[in-house]
Amino acid sequence: MTVDVRLQALRTAVTELIAFESDLEARLEGEREVVRAYPEGLATLERFRPTVHAQRERLASYLEGIGGAEAGAATQGGLPFIPAAGVSAALRGVCVAFNHGAISYAMLYEMALRLYEPALREIAPEHVEVYVDAASTLYRLLPAAVAWELAQDGLQCSCICPMCGLGVCGCVSFGTQTLVETWREALAAESELPGFALQPPKPESELARAGVRGGDRLLAVDGQEVRSVRDIQVAIRKHALGEEVRLLVQRGSQPAGEIGVRHVSDYPEA
Repeated sequence: MTVDVRLQALRTAVTELIAFESDLEARLEGEREVVRAYPEGLATLERFRPTVHAQRERLASYLEGIGGAEAGAATQGGLPFIPAAGVSAALRGVCVAFNHGAISYAMLYEMALRLYEPALREIAPEHVEVYVDAASTLYRLLPAAVAWELAQDGLQCSCICPMCGLGVCGCVSFGTQTLVETWREALAAESELPGFALQPPKPESELARAGVRGGDRLLAVDGQEVRSVRDIQVAIRKHALGEEVRLLVQRGSQPAGEIGVRHVSDYPEA
């Protein structure tokens, strides 16, 4: 990959994110009137609006530093803004936008890792964290917002349970708990798999020559179980360059097998 192609890929991704954050900032401003009657919702929008602006400015400064032009209003990275008809609909739309931001920065982070762009390797994960926090805040708020809207229409809790019999509705807590636990269980499923999932190795690399394929799982290095990038890096760096590293690799449901590869380099070639 030439330097020009590399920079163009980064500029395009960053430009789209700047456009998205411009749209999101406008959306947070536009929805203030819709959610004003629900103080918790308004406080959430007010909490994150300055952060979105600050992130956009930080990204714009980075783009200027690599010689890119700032994003216009209509780019692929933006989200259409259709004013919502009610509080819960407005908060749901903003929640979708926060999720979009988290996913987009996760994609940018992968680009920064693969193309080795130090500034974005710092910026992207910090911004992912902000959007995940924002989205999870709204996950917890939405059941209460729905209950509040129903109450505004005179639709009080009709649930039949001992708590409701006493006049203390537990439906909001139960709905919130169900939503949060569902997300937690989905995210935990991947962490339960053994070892570390391998991507297709570079052609002519040590792993490629050893017959490793994308989707194989690395279970251990020199007999020590591994589950993360850091585990693997630490294990490999115990060897001097040129020394053999023993890897335990599994393909699908086949029995795991050990292979030997050389520790070639800690750094990619320039």
